[in-house]
Amino acid sequence: MKPPHLSTSWFVGARLKLRHLQLLAAFSRHSTLHDAAAHLGMSQPAASKLLNDLEALIGIVLFRHEGRRLVPNYFGEVLTRRAITILNELDRTREELNALLDGHAGRVCIGAIDGPAVDILTRAISVLQTDYPQIDLDIRTGSSASLQQDLGLGHIEIMIGRPAGDMSDRQFRYEEIGHEPLMVMARPGHPLAEAQASSLAELTRFPWILQSRGSRSRQRFDAIFRDAGVSLPARVVGSDSLVVTLAYLMRSDALTVLSGPVARQQMATGQIVEIPNSLDLRLDPYGFLLSREALPSPAAVTVMAVLRDASRKLVPPALSAMSSNDRA
Repeated sequence: MKPPHLSTSWFVGARLKLRHLQLLAAFSRHSTLHDAAAHLGMSQPAASKLLNDLEALIGIVLFRHEGRRLVPNYFGEVLTRRAITILNELDRTREELNALLDGHAGRVCIGAIDGPAVDILTRAISVLQTDYPQIDLDIRTGSSASLQQDLGLGHIEIMIGRPAGDMSDRQFRYEEIGHEPLMVMARPGHPLAEAQASSLAELTRFPWILQSRGSRSRQRFDAIFRDAGVSLPARVVGSDSLVVTLAYLMRSDALTVLSGPVARQQMATGQIVEIPNSLDLRLDPYGFLLSREALPSPAAVTVMAVLRDASRKLVPPALSAMSSNDRA
């Protein structure tokens, strides 16, 4: 008589054990019950009872005897193949969990302002993709204010930017990296490109495209003119889009202010050139911000170590010392 079909949760009713799966898998390597039992470190009678119990529990004969050998029938072949798959999945689960525990796998969301994103973050990404390919990186860019808000809400785990003036030391931990320089840029062939060092008065003669009002770079730009008693340029367009900024520069004699790393990257492609000037456009220091309220994941700890190493290679010790002196 044909045995009944197995139910949806047959393995629960059959009280299927891991030891059953291991015994089935052992038969894929050893054809005798004695050798399969020895492979599992158990006696032959114990292995025989385990196999008989399994066949009785599911109501299906799985093997036939050929002398001393046990040969799987069609049912045995299916169950053996599936047992091997399950055990392999469990082994991969072990590897994945260990990788998570070691910080070699997992998802980490990083937020960065443009300058560090170009230099520190991209260098770190190259290392992480090579040494820790199982870490899933999610990169976001934006202003320091918006990124700090995301950090506080738990949307990102690591921030590279400038802390707000009212930042709470109880909520965030800050590790300073250094200052972010700004550069005045324009299209190749701009009338001021060959000048020695343009004065503020000369710079006001041209249109500008700058970050929106309220941004750190815009505040620094306005303060330079205000402190020197010079009127701000009359023609200023506000835009936080690098694409729009570069396109406008190429079609006009407009000037802009870009983060040093971003400016150098675009200069390397021949899109823009630096306009010599004597302005002190250095912004406030920036660094790493981490939440004190959430314990970092093992993967985030690994990513932070790589980021710190990248920052040390890109920010000279002299500049870091300068930043410390500025704070004193």
